[in-house]
Amino acid sequence: MKIKNFFRTFLLLYIAAMLFLSSCGGNTPSVTTASSATTQTTSTTSTTAQITPPKPKKQVAITFDDGPHNLWTVAIADELAKYGFHATFFVVGNRIGGGERVYNGSSTAVYLYQKGHEIGIHGYTHLENYKTCPDADYEYEMSETVKAIKTYCSGYEAKLMRPIGGSISQERIEASPYSIITWNVDSLDYKYKANETESEKTENVNTIVENVMSKVKEGDIILMHDIYENTYEAVKIILERLDAEGYEVVTVTELLGEPQPGTKYSHK
Repeated sequence: MKIKNFFRTFLLLYIAAMLFLSSCGGNTPSVTTASSATTQTTSTTSTTAQITPPKPKKQVAITFDDGPHNLWTVAIADELAKYGFHATFFVVGNRIGGGERVYNGSSTAVYLYQKGHEIGIHGYTHLENYKTCPDADYEYEMSETVKAIKTYCSGYEAKLMRPIGGSISQERIEASPYSIITWNVDSLDYKYKANETESEKTENVNTIVENVMSKVKEGDIILMHDIYENTYEAVKIILERLDAEGYEVVTVTELLGEPQPGTKYSHK
C-alpha cells in the first residue's frame, strides 16, 4: 500500500515537473543583433523648384511737347504714376514763366519735377524754326527756356532739347550743348484735338491710340502733346495696353542711357 502511494506521488511530481519545463522552454527570450555588414539605405529624392526670372520689360519713351498745361499735363502725370512710369516733357518757356501763351504752367512744371519726370527744352515762344531762324533768335529760345525751368525747378539741369517740328540744322545739332531728341512714332494727336460730338471724340481718341499701338516696338520714342483733352484720354488707353503687352514707359535718358550732347536721336 505504501509502495503504491509512493509511485503515485512520484508520478504526479514527474508530470508536474515536465509540464513546468515545457512551459518555460516556450518563453526563452530571443535577441536579434543587426549585423555590421547589413545596412539599410534610405534614398531621399529632393525636388528643387526651378524659378524662372521675370522677362525684362520692353522699354519705350513717351514724350510730350508744348506744355506744361495746368490741367492736362497734371492729369497725364497722374495717369503715368498709376503704373510707376515716367516720361519726358519738352516744355515751352513762356508757358512756365509768363508771356503771350501762358498755360499757368509754373506749378505744373514743379509737379513734373517732383514726380521724377524728365524736363527738356522745346523753346520759349514756340514760333521759331531752328533750321532757318537767326542765331540771336535761336539763342534766345534756348536761354530763356532754361531760365524759366531753373526758376521753378531749382537746381534742375535740362540736358535734352526738341526742335519745334523736329526741324534743326546740322550745324546747330553739332554745336548744341544738349542732346537733340526727335521721334519715330508720331501719335498725330494734334490733328485729332477738336470734337463736335461725343462720338467724334471717341473716334478721335481711338485714332490717336491706334496711331501709336499699331507701330510701337521696343526702343521707340513716341511723340504726343500734353495740352489736349483727347491726348489725355488716349494716354489712358495707351498706357493700359502698353502695360498689358509687357512695355515699360521710361524717360528718354533712361531709354538711351545718357544721350550725348551734339547728337540727334529719334529712337534707341
